[in-house]
Amino acid sequence: MEQNPILGFVAIAIAVICSGFAGVYFEKVLKSSSTSLWVRNIQMYLSGIAITLLGVYLTDGAQVMEKGFFFGYTPWVCFVIFLASVGGLYTSVVVKYTDNIMKGFSAAAAIVLSTIASVLLFGLQLTVTFLSGALLVCVSIYLYGLPKQDTSTLSRASDPGSASKEKLLGVKTPV
Repeated sequence: MEQNPILGFVAIAIAVICSGFAGVYFEKVLKSSSTSLWVRNIQMYLSGIAITLLGVYLTDGAQVMEKGFFFGYTPWVCFVIFLASVGGLYTSVVVKYTDNIMKGFSAAAAIVLSTIASVLLFGLQLTVTFLSGALLVCVSIYLYGLPKQDTSTLSRASDPGSASKEKLLGVKTPV
């Protein structure tokens, strides 16, 4: 099958835009509602379960009916499902008490840390592209975590006429 780079780029751009809007909407729903975080998670999980079950029965319905839904589940599969559930709860808590940007940073940091573990444990070979991306992630997390500056004093100090306006009006502005 022939690849189409433009179609791939458009598909990724649409996925990124949808993901961004979903993250912002998710943050709005969590922060603007008096409903508890746990009830919201149950609501989201129920809709996800319904859609997933529909997909399972449309693609593998005959096999599920013959062998059962949990056929082939091993303790490792159950562990991965547990980790995904805990990750979803963790994501909800992060978004509820920080913001969607921090969720993105935590996901990017998790990728960097997983890669470091893969290098140490499995001898993964890193590329220059990945290393530059990881550096950008680390720098952006650092810059985002810097304390905010009070820009109101900066704008008064840079306005040469502000001192003469204060004298004329007889007002002192706190610094």
